[in-house]
Amino acid sequence: MNFALIAAALGLTMFAAPAFAQPAPEDIIAMGDTNHDGGIDKTEWAAMGAPVDFPEAADTNHDGKIDLAELKALFATFQGGGAPPPPPPPPAPQG
Repeated sequence: MNFALIAAALGLTMFAAPAFAQPAPEDIIAMGDTNHDGGIDKTEWAAMGAPVDFPEAADTNHDGKIDLAELKALFATFQGGGAPPPPPPPPAPQG
């Protein structure tokens, strides 16, 4: 799988203007679920290069992964005017 493509798709989903086509949650799960357990866990999330940390709050059943229903709910939050947290700022130069 091309994880850069997955990361770009996820990034567009989270930050793009509504005019951009967004990948469906089903497509993101299909691309990111490398162990085929029906969800994206922290390791898979990190491997996708997602621009934000694993969204713990989206894991509503607390099984350690984001399944399709949870991802759809997360997307609905963004589409309803919510937004993911911004990425952390880069570290300040030392010295």
